[in-house]
Amino acid sequence: MLKLLPARTLFTLSLLSPLCHAADAPAAAGHYLTLYAAPGVPQDDDPYTWSTAGGKQLTKGVTKADGRAYVKGEEGEENYMLKTVSMRWQLKVPARCWQGAPEAFLDCVKLAKTSSRYDEEQEALKLAEQQKEVKMQARIAAYAVEARANDDALAWLGRLPSSWTLDGYGKRLLGIGDKVTRYIADEFSEDGPDARQFVCRAPAYYGSVPDQAAVEAWLGSPDEVRKLRAGPAWNALVAAGEKGNWMARLELYYALSGANVSELSLLEQYRIVQLMEWLHKKKISGLYSYFIGAMPVAPGSNYSAVWRRRDQVFLYAAMLGDYHQQFRMGNVLRRETDPALVETGKAMQACSRAAMPQRY
Repeated sequence: MLKLLPARTLFTLSLLSPLCHAADAPAAAGHYLTLYAAPGVPQDDDPYTWSTAGGKQLTKGVTKADGRAYVKGEEGEENYMLKTVSMRWQLKVPARCWQGAPEAFLDCVKLAKTSSRYDEEQEALKLAEQQKEVKMQARIAAYAVEARANDDALAWLGRLPSSWTLDGYGKRLLGIGDKVTRYIADEFSEDGPDARQFVCRAPAYYGSVPDQAAVEAWLGSPDEVRKLRAGPAWNALVAAGEKGNWMARLELYYALSGANVSELSLLEQYRIVQLMEWLHKKKISGLYSYFIGAMPVAPGSNYSAVWRRRDQVFLYAAMLGDYHQQFRMGNVLRRETDPALVETGKAMQACSRAAMPQRY
């Protein structure tokens, strides 16, 4: 680690050759600065680069036992940067310095700024935080305009708070999250359901399904289309959701929740919360399987127990109308040795195909 020293003991420079020597200068050739680890102790084995302030690299190398870092000038340039692993020096070197006597060189060269890599990293982090805050304030301002207008594609979910705050949004998100967690704990027994009691029911059994063809078209769309959340299939799905189609609203929740949060506006993030609230109110089982599947495993948890519990919830959801889980758990059950469970697995998959013919 290079120790910071006064300018005169930080380096020395010797004028031994013209400015046009090679970029990787050999020992005892060319201009050089001597780096010190401590007063009188040259810094050896320290990689360095010498460049213009604009970033054009002129020389590079590794200091030897004499601590020398070879440098060269650039015509018309006075501002330079010497970099090592841990330090940065900004130097102003007027043209006359390259031609003057060696003993006068240090009086001619001006040390403009010294910094460590740590300093630069902290500055970069500070700048990034400032830029992040500016972007966040812009998003908050955009939310206020959007919430006031309430004319986005999902405006039928209802009005939202006129202004966005992390506290307000966090309370509402955690509120519905806690309700869903408690419901799963209270209603879905730890013993798991008896899969042999499965009864296939059509989507209309669980709620209203107007414009169901729009849901089927959405489910049959290619992945790249569904990721866009735009176009005819998306618009038709939104329209079906507005009419109260529970499967459409569930697919809207899946689509928004599955997107990268950085791609969503603050308004869209609030719409996810509203969709969760509506789906929970209607006890739509697809919400519960998706929710527990997305929950991170806490450090120190028994992974086998966690996954066993998840599979129990997935099976409950399948038996209560989650057609996605019916197909998935049907595969699991078909690998069982109990013939009755194997038949249940087949029945679940047949039920899933009937409800979502475009999906499978």
